[in-house]
Amino acid sequence: MSLPLKDLRAKVTPETWCVLQARARATGLDYSEIVRDVLHRWAAMEMRTASLLPRLLATEGLEWTAGGAQGRNGE
Repeated sequence: MSLPLKDLRAKVTPETWCVLQARARATGLDYSEIVRDVLHRWAAMEMRTASLLPRLLATEGLEWTAGGAQGRNGE
Protein backbone atom coordinates (compact mmCIF):
# COMPACT_ATOMS: atom_id res chain seq x y z
CA MET A 1 0.00 0.00 0.00
CA SER A 2 1.49 3.33 -1.01
CA LEU A 3 1.01 6.56 0.87
CA PRO A 4 -1.47 9.06 -0.54
CA LEU A 5 0.06 11.80 -2.65
CA LYS A 6 -0.02 15.44 -1.54
CA ASP A 7 -1.25 18.14 -3.89
CA LEU A 8 1.35 20.70 -4.97
CA ARG A 9 0.74 23.77 -7.06
CA ALA A 10 3.66 25.85 -8.17
CA LYS A 11 4.54 28.40 -10.79
CA VAL A 12 7.61 27.64 -12.91
CA THR A 13 9.69 29.65 -15.34
CA PRO A 14 8.85 29.47 -19.06
CA GLU A 15 12.11 27.55 -19.65
CA THR A 16 11.18 24.98 -17.03
CA TRP A 17 7.71 24.61 -18.53
CA CYS A 18 9.16 24.02 -22.00
CA VAL A 19 11.55 21.37 -20.69
CA LEU A 20 8.71 19.63 -18.85
CA GLN A 21 6.53 19.70 -21.95
CA ALA A 22 9.35 18.42 -24.16
CA ARG A 23 10.11 15.58 -21.73
CA ALA A 24 6.41 14.72 -21.50
CA ARG A 25 6.09 14.58 -25.28
CA ALA A 26 9.29 12.56 -25.68
CA THR A 27 8.40 10.01 -23.00
CA GLY A 28 4.62 9.95 -23.09
CA LEU A 29 4.53 10.72 -19.37
CA ASP A 30 2.31 13.37 -17.84
CA TYR A 31 4.30 16.42 -16.77
CA SER A 32 3.09 15.97 -13.19
CA GLU A 33 4.72 12.50 -13.13
CA ILE A 34 8.00 14.04 -14.29
CA VAL A 35 7.85 16.78 -11.65
CA ARG A 36 6.98 14.22 -8.96
CA ASP A 37 9.96 12.04 -9.93
CA VAL A 38 12.40 14.98 -10.01
CA LEU A 39 11.22 16.26 -6.62
CA HIS A 40 11.29 12.78 -5.11
CA ARG A 41 14.90 12.23 -6.19
CA TRP A 42 15.85 15.66 -4.80
CA ALA A 43 14.08 14.92 -1.51
CA ALA A 44 15.88 11.58 -1.20
CA MET A 45 19.24 13.35 -1.63
CA GLU A 46 18.27 15.96 0.97
CA MET A 47 17.25 13.22 3.41
CA ARG A 48 20.63 11.55 2.89
CA THR A 49 22.36 14.88 3.50
CA ALA A 50 20.35 15.45 6.66
CA SER A 51 21.24 11.99 7.96
CA LEU A 52 24.97 12.69 7.48
CA LEU A 53 24.98 16.17 8.98
CA PRO A 54 24.86 15.30 12.71
CA ARG A 55 27.80 12.91 12.35
CA LEU A 56 29.87 15.42 10.37
CA LEU A 57 29.14 18.18 12.89
CA ALA A 58 30.15 15.86 15.73
CA THR A 59 33.51 15.15 14.08
CA GLU A 60 34.11 18.91 14.12
CA GLY A 61 33.14 19.14 17.78
CA LEU A 62 29.86 20.84 16.95
CA GLU A 63 26.26 20.12 17.94
CA TRP A 64 23.18 21.20 16.07
CA THR A 65 20.72 23.43 17.92
CA ALA A 66 17.69 25.41 16.81
CA GLY A 67 19.95 28.43 16.33
CA GLY A 68 22.53 26.58 14.24
CA ALA A 69 25.73 24.71 14.97
CA GLN A 70 27.72 25.56 18.07
CA GLY A 71 30.56 24.09 20.07
CA ARG A 72 29.80 21.38 22.59
CA ASN A 73 30.40 23.85 25.43
CA GLY A 74 27.92 26.35 23.99
CA GLU A 75 30.66 28.30 22.21
